[in-house]
Amino acid sequence: MTEAPDVEIAPPGPIVHDAMLGFEDLIKLGVFNGQVNEQLYNPPGGVKDAKLFEVSFSEACRCNVSDEDILKQVDTNIRRGLPQVRPYAINPHTAVLICGGPSLEMTKQELIETCWRKDCKVFTVNGAFEWCIKNNIKPGAVMMIDAREFNARFVEKEVPDCKYLLAAQCHPKAFDICRGRDIFIWHALSACDAEVELLKEFYHGHFWPISHGTTIGVRAISLLQMLGFYSIEIFGLDSCWFDSRHHSYPQDENQADGDIITWLKPEGRPDLARSFVCSPWMMKQAMDFQQLLLDKSELFRLNVHGPGLIAEILRTGAQLEPPSTGLTHRTFHNTNS
Repeated sequence: MTEAPDVEIAPPGPIVHDAMLGFEDLIKLGVFNGQVNEQLYNPPGGVKDAKLFEVSFSEACRCNVSDEDILKQVDTNIRRGLPQVRPYAINPHTAVLICGGPSLEMTKQELIETCWRKDCKVFTVNGAFEWCIKNNIKPGAVMMIDAREFNARFVEKEVPDCKYLLAAQCHPKAFDICRGRDIFIWHALSACDAEVELLKEFYHGHFWPISHGTTIGVRAISLLQMLGFYSIEIFGLDSCWFDSRHHSYPQDENQADGDIITWLKPEGRPDLARSFVCSPWMMKQAMDFQQLLLDKSELFRLNVHGPGLIAEILRTGAQLEPPSTGLTHRTFHNTNS
């Protein structure tokens, strides 16, 4: 991990970063797009004329593969005759959503105790699926959104009675691996209007998109809400590094991710300020999470476990006096202080 620069951000505005953070590599991969502008910044602590690089997240940072590939994969997968994920009435069960962030190991015992409650249903995402299997936690379902072929590895293990909720944009290899299992298809609309038109024509207008977010961690919350879960216990959704770890298990494709010291600083409450080390995609995920709460918070009750950035956003918000409890009053600041 590289040394973080002096930076400052405030969602949904610009992201500021240093050119040494590997951001250019992410842009080449299609993960982020934006215009880089260099300027001078006088951060706290007496450091003068520090260099500041600004990159705004654009509408193009919807997915890590091209729209053309997304549409090809969606067109292939919707023709498999699989049932769609669709809305259900609210049920009395609690969903346990298990993501792969580094706090997963820290909260392992708490997670096990939660999963043993009779009213809980266990949902996993990506590599957390295999992590659960290795730790003797039986997943009731696994959810995927990533469209790259190498991520089909996440669903290689077959678990009896497990449901596989795959986004239509996932690589066909993931669907092929799961052939014969209990598969449901859902729609992320990463290719925007062109994908909407494709789905409208194929499903005769009867499909249910899952919006909000660029990662499966945030999308999974909307998926669970559509499935009728109001109460959701979340583990491993951190949006930050801990002890040089970005996940609770090896995930080589994230080893080159840049890192930035990121401050959560609620307006007018410096006593609640906390810093985290984040990659650019983690900051975007945290912003997406806030937007999800702004738009849909009345539709679910979330309890995010662990010491990560996402959990701290909720804890901090709970301490703010009205009217500042609105998420519009929350800001992130990135500085090397």
